[in-house]
Amino acid sequence: MEKLLIRAFRAVQEPETCATFLREHRKVLEEFGITNVSTNNEAWCSDPYTYVIIAETPDGRMVGGIRVEVCGRRPLPISNALRKLDPRIDEVMARLEADGTAEVCGLWNALSYNSRGLPNLLSLAAVSVANQLQVRSMVCLVAHYTLRHALRVGFTVIEEVGDGGTFTYPIPSIKAIAMVIPDVRSVDTASVANRKDLMSLRLRPNQNRVEMPAQIEIEVRYELILDHSVLSLVPYRIIEEERLRHCA
Repeated sequence: MEKLLIRAFRAVQEPETCATFLREHRKVLEEFGITNVSTNNEAWCSDPYTYVIIAETPDGRMVGGIRVEVCGRRPLPISNALRKLDPRIDEVMARLEADGTAEVCGLWNALSYNSRGLPNLLSLAAVSVANQLQVRSMVCLVAHYTLRHALRVGFTVIEEVGDGGTFTYPIPSIKAIAMVIPDVRSVDTASVANRKDLMSLRLRPNQNRVEMPAQIEIEVRYELILDHSVLSLVPYRIIEEERLRHCA
């Protein structure tokens, strides 16, 4: 059975890993003929409000990644990408930012790791960490060919911007859809099965699971705790101890 590690970290804590993420993501975009995405730059690498989730094989090879950028010292990528196309995005974002919001962005997987359902696992992991970030909502801007991954974890279309939420971006052949999870705490917009998986990862961010996102069994080790201070780890340790006690 294939094995995979999906782990999360604050961007500023692993600059070399971030550089690899950026390089590999650009390679994938270039395969699609995309070379001019204004938001695909190095700014997030030094942003303390950015968290990175990567997928690594047992030999340490990075085969996919996704970012979660919390609204903080700079505008979120969705605002920068869409402002010139539809200024109404600023009104939407101002409303969401008032209660705390974050953007899920930068999703990619290596071409050598295609057809294994990795985007599903990375999207699930990204939304699962929302409770650690103290945000009320999450937004994303997805290409039409990745829309299904966002829908599974509870994202809904922001119909008040663009053409019913849709934009021609970043190149003429791609339709981008602006999306939001209005209440990322309950995630009641996700499917029942995916909501169950999200809550499992929230209760136990560090766990092993056998996943079958594309009918291929993968043993996945999740390591999704963002703050490793003693106080933050105590609740998770208690949950794990109780789980082991009841499984004994």
